[in-house]
Amino acid sequence: MNRSILAVTVGSLLSYAPYSLANTADETVVVTANRFEQPLNDVVASTTIVSKQEIDQIQAKSLVDILKRVPGIEVSQSGGRGHSASVFMRGYNSDQILFLVDGVRIDSAAGGIKFNHIPVGIIERVEVIRGPGGALYGSDAVAGVINVITESGNDSDATYLSLGAGSDAQKEASFSITSELENTGVLKLAGGFEETEGFDIKDPATGLDYGYESQNLFASYGQSITDALTGTVSLRWFDSLTEYDKGSKYFGYSENLSLTGALEYQREYFNSVLRVNQQSIENLDYSKSEGKDNAGTKKEIELTSVQFLNLYQFNDDFSIGAGADWRREELKDGAMSYGSPDPLAGDARDTTGVYTSVDAQFGDLSVLGSVRYDKHDSYDNYTTWSLGSLYHISDNHAVRFAVGTAFKAPSYSDLKDNADLQPEEAMNREIGYIGNFNLFDLEITAYDNKVDNLIIWYQASPWYPLNVDAKLKGIEITGQFDTSFIHHTVIAEFKDHKDSQGNKLAKRADENYKWLMDAAYENFDFNLTYTFTGERLGNPNETYTEENMLPSVGLWDISVGYWISPKLVVRGKVDNLTDKEYQTTIGYAAPERRFFANMTYQF
Repeated sequence: MNRSILAVTVGSLLSYAPYSLANTADETVVVTANRFEQPLNDVVASTTIVSKQEIDQIQAKSLVDILKRVPGIEVSQSGGRGHSASVFMRGYNSDQILFLVDGVRIDSAAGGIKFNHIPVGIIERVEVIRGPGGALYGSDAVAGVINVITESGNDSDATYLSLGAGSDAQKEASFSITSELENTGVLKLAGGFEETEGFDIKDPATGLDYGYESQNLFASYGQSITDALTGTVSLRWFDSLTEYDKGSKYFGYSENLSLTGALEYQREYFNSVLRVNQQSIENLDYSKSEGKDNAGTKKEIELTSVQFLNLYQFNDDFSIGAGADWRREELKDGAMSYGSPDPLAGDARDTTGVYTSVDAQFGDLSVLGSVRYDKHDSYDNYTTWSLGSLYHISDNHAVRFAVGTAFKAPSYSDLKDNADLQPEEAMNREIGYIGNFNLFDLEITAYDNKVDNLIIWYQASPWYPLNVDAKLKGIEITGQFDTSFIHHTVIAEFKDHKDSQGNKLAKRADENYKWLMDAAYENFDFNLTYTFTGERLGNPNETYTEENMLPSVGLWDISVGYWISPKLVVRGKVDNLTDKEYQTTIGYAAPERRFFANMTYQF
């Protein structure tokens, strides 16, 4: 296995589908680690890349399906497709993870990311950076950064059409078109829809099914203005309707419209990007009797951001980055919460941040350092920093060290129920070992994180948020090896996460295990995934009780694809192969065994 050591360092998850084995770890580029494209082998941070090939091969239906296979990540869900989901990274909650789409922040002001609503059909790859990213990105990057990339980087003319169906009357269709115009411009269009009747998500059962439907559209145009200057404009729209239970059947509607314009200047030693983004997000929750037009809970949020990013490469061993970010979040007038006016309606807050970074190579030692200053108009100003290094002991062995600080400001939803909440502040440390052996590759990472003023919602009537201090420690072990034409990735995670009173943090297991098997043989590709989640606390409680524990569970998922021709593939998938009954959220049933099939054709 002649892989470069840094390819193992980032623990990249690459696909093995026939007809498309073009990229190796050495060719892969990452844009999230330092906000500019860089080879995977140059990345110091603990990083995982999930490619388009793998997303297709595992037949992911949601971003949650993609992330649950990644080292350091654990998921929970209140039902099935489209329902509320939480993603935990190294024991941190979703709110402590900075979530980006094409480098642009997605709404967190309303109090949470709708992971289940991001359309998978437009995703080209997902980059996951574990460890503090606050020194480059500012607020929210406490646990790390997840960047969903929808730009393919492939300018060749191509058209794809995909059709699928599955359990619970699920139907889906998607398309994508890429067209090169006059050798200097590239037009890309993509879209799709999905709907399912769902199942009875409540435990105990209500006798009702809770469905989901969504539509999405993506369009972009890139133009080479000069040899060094490129301009891009893009539009991304999606909406969704989710049925859920709140004593009776309720409906959650969400619509997101994002417009982005960017200019990129690139010379041999200098890169500069100016990016402007405008987002409109509408979230409605209503009963059948209220109807959509009279929704009892209504939030419309406007997000505006400007990024100015620069990177100067002095030589092959030394570069300096610097940039600025400005962001405005506004909760529009007329916002309602459970039938009453939202006290924060009309509120707007601005954040301005500047950062600088240094990336240097001293023989076998790589060092990346960064510092950032953020001015938040509702809180104190914050300075965050990070320092990471990678030392090559030999061609096949290396050690890694990282330390950094991060912060997170409370969301609108947090402040609505507790106006006295303070921003979270974190100090994260980690060390790691990376080894290439004759028969396997190995990565071991240990982390020790301390958080002051961690915001936790406690179970009461109504639920309420409080600031608490917490410590999160753990070890991640990832091994990769091949048996004949089957590639294996084995992941073991051990965590210790408690608040200052000694209470465990809810929905995080002490132990997680994952076994990913990928194979390609002649015209077939194959994936078998096993995930084990240990016992964990079901709900946040100030007093720990055994009755509030969710039992451990092990799940098998399988998917198979058959390439009829280089342009036509048919796929089948079974989730929860052994039909386990389990829960990831107390009071909600998880999906039973589910079947899916689809067909994709390239014109």
